[in-house]
Amino acid sequence: MSSEQMQVAIKELQDTMVVMAHIEKTQSEHIRELIDFRIQSEKFRIRTEQNLAEITDKLNGLIGYVAGQKPDRPKA
Repeated sequence: MSSEQMQVAIKELQDTMVVMAHIEKTQSEHIRELIDFRIQSEKFRIRTEQNLAEITDKLNGLIGYVAGQKPDRPKA
């Protein structure tokens, strides 16, 4: 292999490494975005479940009141 061919091969490898580094950076950014999305989704799910539990307690209390019973105390 001549010196010129070696230089071309080295340049190609360098270019390939630059592309690979860019791909790795992009993938890392996407993974961070996905993790952030999953965290926000989990927070929303927990908040939704809490709201549903509160609404259920209130509805049960209202049903009990309408039926002439004492409403149950909501659980903490």
